[in-house]
Amino acid sequence: MNGEARRRLATRMKKAVSLVFRFRDQTGIRGFYRFAHGWRFADRAALINHLFVVHGFESYLEIGVRNRSDLYDRINATTKVGVDPDPTAEADHILTSDSYFERSDATFDIIFIDGLHTGEQVARDIANALKALNPGGMILLHDLNPPTALHAREEFEIDGAFPAACPQWNGSSWRGYAMHRKSDPGLEMYVVDVDWGVGFIRPGRQILYAGPAETYSDLESHRKEILRLITVREFLGRHPARPHAP
Repeated sequence: MNGEARRRLATRMKKAVSLVFRFRDQTGIRGFYRFAHGWRFADRAALINHLFVVHGFESYLEIGVRNRSDLYDRINATTKVGVDPDPTAEADHILTSDSYFERSDATFDIIFIDGLHTGEQVARDIANALKALNPGGMILLHDLNPPTALHAREEFEIDGAFPAACPQWNGSSWRGYAMHRKSDPGLEMYVVDVDWGVGFIRPGRQILYAGPAETYSDLESHRKEILRLITVREFLGRHPARPHAP
């Protein structure tokens, strides 16, 4: 078997594996997809790195770093900046996102928001990040599709402890996103159904959501309308990889 035949066989095998091992659980769609930078497991890092390749981006700001290995170190950007108020965080700037945006005039191609998971803070982070985008830039956000009310609770702890029955805290981040879905027609907004809900925002246009978006019950009843939920495949269709040169 020559090299070309081996490559074709490997591609067919990857496609077969991706179809067999795609499923949906509480986190969203799970499985392998062909992104612009190769076959990857679908998560927030894969979406971000895909956008860097497709759009030729170079600079990246991460709000809410905590551990660099979780995401920051996995992003293929020429320039990266991390912000987190926790003094034990592995961030470039140890301060709140509000303070960072007040003090900095730097602009970025992609800004990833994963800081304080309250609706009010996320709404402010979105507003501030829009002012810090380069032309053509994009905002991505984490934890926008909580599967239960417990995941979407306002406080991280319950009675002074983290509930063992719920290892992931999405908070009310979705409400901050929803505030802009209801009020800003000059944005393009949707959430990819993967990795607890990865939001996408950039200047554009949208039909505003006019229904209720205050409680988790509202989200349960109007999830697709509030979030504008799409699949990984739909995301790749909206940001297609450039064809390889022959």
